[in-house]
Amino acid sequence: MTAITLTFRAAVSRFFRNVAFIAAIMAIMSFQPASNHAAQMSAEYQSGYRAYQSGNFALAKSQWHVAANNHDPFAQYALGLLYYRGDTGQIDYKQAAKWFSQAAKANHGGATYYVGLLYFNGRGLNYDQFRATDYFKRALRINPRNANAAYLIGIQYFHGRGASQNFVEAAHYFEIAAKQNMHAAQFMFGAMLERGWGIAQNYADAYYWLKRASLGTISLPVGAEEEKPMDANAAVAAIEPRLRPEEIARVNKRLETEDILTK
Repeated sequence: MTAITLTFRAAVSRFFRNVAFIAAIMAIMSFQPASNHAAQMSAEYQSGYRAYQSGNFALAKSQWHVAANNHDPFAQYALGLLYYRGDTGQIDYKQAAKWFSQAAKANHGGATYYVGLLYFNGRGLNYDQFRATDYFKRALRINPRNANAAYLIGIQYFHGRGASQNFVEAAHYFEIAAKQNMHAAQFMFGAMLERGWGIAQNYADAYYWLKRASLGTISLPVGAEEEKPMDANAAVAAIEPRLRPEEIARVNKRLETEDILTK
């Protein structure tokens, strides 16, 4: 058994023992929708956003409640985040679930993802891995660039929780997230390529994705923390002896061409 396999299995084992618990609340995040949604934003949402940016969370909450009760999905999402993070007091996952769920009905991608997270962790909604997977898939359809959603779908298929275990599907979703430069997904996808799990074994491609994973910080979606980080550098070192010098050179050239090694 190779060193990379041991590293991979140990990291995955630690990951899944802790996956049902939520991590520390995210750092400050933007409540501002994309510019192409500006015309859909209510005046109350916008005034609430300005209040939030100035640090007046109470006023933001008040304004967003007005807008949310008038069916503004941006305000409903923003309220969900306020309650989820406890910006104006205690964290309240039930209220977060209420407002995220309402925004999700209007196909708000962020809210749909957070409904999935709440099911995934059993916070504010009953612990339900199948519903979590369903919402992550919905969120990914709304926003195909949502790497966290793709990654979490991947681990659901990988582990066989919330979906029948299917390494082909797991590799597919890890690849989606990996292409969004999510380093944890790059590690998982590279490791699956190295082992031939769910995808044809390819050491050069595995080396490429593991090398990309090693070039940044590996972080996991909220609630998917593990005891120790995945060690991409160790995985790279373990697979290098399996490659010919020209294969390593081609991968490095590819990374340079894609301007990844210089970032």
